[in-house]
Amino acid sequence: MEGDHANGNFTDSRVYNMGVLMGRLHKVAANFVPAPGFVRPIWGAQSFKLEMTKLERHYTCFLSDKAWRSYQAAAEKIISKLAVIPKNDDNYGLIHADLHSGNIVFIDEQPYPIDFGRCGYGYYLYDIAGTLLELKANHRWLFIQGYESVRKLETNFVKDLECFFIMFMIENYCHHSSDPRETTSLINEQKYAQAYIRNFLNNTPFLFEMIQPAKVD
Repeated sequence: MEGDHANGNFTDSRVYNMGVLMGRLHKVAANFVPAPGFVRPIWGAQSFKLEMTKLERHYTCFLSDKAWRSYQAAAEKIISKLAVIPKNDDNYGLIHADLHSGNIVFIDEQPYPIDFGRCGYGYYLYDIAGTLLELKANHRWLFIQGYESVRKLETNFVKDLECFFIMFMIENYCHHSSDPRETTSLINEQKYAQAYIRNFLNNTPFLFEMIQPAKVD
């Protein structure tokens, strides 16, 4: 695929266009009719529980026992919320499920997706949350504006999106926790990760706010 990675250079126009890209992907996915025998992973409560089981074996490399209890509380809240979020053609379907900056290339300011290896079924907000993880608060809102230029989100989408944001963040740590090469970066990220979890558990909005780093044990 032609194009270059952003490498942290997220201009306003690039971020907005990333939102447009995801909106277009979801618009197409909403009309997708799978062929017989088409099977892809399902990203939801069951897959998240499996990831948490893995993290339980490896969390001590970057979390204290106290922090782990916060992760567990967040996971319980996520699973409870997933049980009541409605699932319909407007909010659920085939998603990329891994559209971070490493899986986007740009030609000029226009983004193009690559690496559909994790593509499967899930909530569209879960897909959005995975991209928002590495964006700053003001750019997250620009991304949403770009997305809504193609597909409108429900009026009260923020709380659900924050839930998927924490879910995706924890899943990332589950994935990397078993690799000793990742330990230092996992530790360094905890002052922000645990701040997000703190706000999530306290029902304090955080997605479009500047987050105050947490004190880490």
